[in-house]
Amino acid sequence: MKKLVQSFGFALGVKASSACKLSFVVGSHMIWLSPASILVPLTGAFGGILGASVVCVIRMIVHCIIFKTLALSSLAFFVPGYCASIYWATSSSVIRFFLPLACMVLFIAHPIGGQAFLYSLYWLIPVVLFFIPRQSLFLNALGSTFVAHAVGSVIWLYTVPMSAAIWLSLIPVVAVERLLFACSMVVLYNIAAWVKNLNVVSALFVRKSGLTV
Repeated sequence: MKKLVQSFGFALGVKASSACKLSFVVGSHMIWLSPASILVPLTGAFGGILGASVVCVIRMIVHCIIFKTLALSSLAFFVPGYCASIYWATSSSVIRFFLPLACMVLFIAHPIGGQAFLYSLYWLIPVVLFFIPRQSLFLNALGSTFVAHAVGSVIWLYTVPMSAAIWLSLIPVVAVERLLFACSMVVLYNIAAWVKNLNVVSALFVRKSGLTV
């Protein structure tokens, strides 16, 4: 129950952060990149698979309540973040190895994606990271953000018409964007871990001293 309450609170925080718009998703005048793209993956780091799933469901319900619909293209706003959060929550080869490879296949199989196949080479990053035995915090963040990017790009490719030239023009943008996301996740993870440890220390102090709050 405690984890569910925490997940609900995190979902509200994510929703609040989505009000801060960074930029439009290319090809859309309705969907924005926001700090939620950085916060959502961390639900898997602190809430596990259950926490990540609860946050995803709550976000989709809130979206349906506000917009009265859930278009296929809007799944690019929810599913990628959920996959990224599961990346943090598990070391399974399904999410860390096979998923990015599957995204590459689906991207290249598309008529437009096949012309812009260079774009999908980014998703070899989480594939390579899968074979690194000891994962640093940054590498985990990097792998998760590129898994989110892979899933989101495939959904976008199959639901929103964009030319191969536009996909190719985004290659340098993706590099900057994903490095920024990964570094931001590392910073937020450390802050959250520090706050969590601070709460644990405070609870122990209160317990040992016999104080009540």
